[in-house]
Amino acid sequence: MIPFETVEKQSNRTSGQIQKIALVHKHMKAGGVEALIVRMSRWLIENGFDVSVYLYSGGGPLLKHLRQINKLNVIVRDNGKEPTLDLSVLNQLMRSEKYDLVYSFSPSGMLLSYAVPAQLRLSGVYQPEMYKLERNKKIIRALKAIDKEFHHKLVFMNPTVRRYTARALGTEVPEQFMPPPVEQGAKDQQLGSPHSRRIVSVGAIQAFTTHYAQVIELMEELIQIDPEFTYHIYGEGPDEARLRKSIAESEARDHIFLHSMPRSGAIEEVLRDCFCFIGSGAVMIQACGSGVPGITSRANDAEALTEGYFHELPPYEVGESYWEAPEMYEIGELVKNLLVSENVYRKVAERCKNKARKFEIDAVMTEFIELANGKLAGKEKSNG
Repeated sequence: MIPFETVEKQSNRTSGQIQKIALVHKHMKAGGVEALIVRMSRWLIENGFDVSVYLYSGGGPLLKHLRQINKLNVIVRDNGKEPTLDLSVLNQLMRSEKYDLVYSFSPSGMLLSYAVPAQLRLSGVYQPEMYKLERNKKIIRALKAIDKEFHHKLVFMNPTVRRYTARALGTEVPEQFMPPPVEQGAKDQQLGSPHSRRIVSVGAIQAFTTHYAQVIELMEELIQIDPEFTYHIYGEGPDEARLRKSIAESEARDHIFLHSMPRSGAIEEVLRDCFCFIGSGAVMIQACGSGVPGITSRANDAEALTEGYFHELPPYEVGESYWEAPEMYEIGELVKNLLVSENVYRKVAERCKNKARKFEIDAVMTEFIELANGKLAGKEKSNG
């Protein structure tokens, strides 16, 4: 998903030992990790760090966002034919100057990161079953052969991802986290309104985004409560034809609108005067951070149930999770609860906002640099 940044950043440079950083990833095709790389790169450059991004397979549609960041060094082969590994990029990895930190985003990226001269290596884990997937088994064996302690270098998106990774590797892993950092507007921003009847979802339209079907059914009930209710879906994807068919067959079809994915920077306009947001991920964080109540969605859920409002999720969870929720709800139940009173609406919106602010990019990235500085200092002490 293309990142949505709407605020100008102030310099917030974190002092410490880490200054020269390499980020290693496969490509910049549209996805959550790729959007994360754009946000990380921009923040690091704006805060005075020397950053290089190595893309070892090819480019992708989000590559243009990296190339718009002044002073960012991007090493990539982008000729339309993508081998598994571009040897010219590998050669540059091995011949590069020594970095303070090399950070990767997958098992294959971590394996390649060992070719980079660096004082410290860390690797983010953003999928619960990343270290369980069959396609990664050979890579994980290679990682163990190169570094028996590689699992101590893993940084997790949230405790659920950590728990699944520990189970897959059959070993204890450190409690070190980096939730997805998201640029947010002012803390007092209030785009949600209890008087609005505009429900919004933003995201890829794929088979696993099962909540769209339930909300379409819900709309048939909501327009009986208030005919002003509308549902706006922003996105595109391989399941778009089936979604359009579901909308056309719904009794609420005149109240459901399918829009293209918002362009970069336009998310504020999408969320303005919004009753609630239904979805997950970075846009959920942005919506809740701007004062919109968020109702979470689960991936591949045949019943399209929700784990609750955004603020009810465990620490650093952003929806579509693998954690075992103690209680599940119908999405319509939570939408209608927001209609009970303005006071109920405001309380839910405020609690969602408080959780969203914990993902604010300055706070997350500052803590990440502090984590890296602490590990580097510990390594230098042990070597000294």
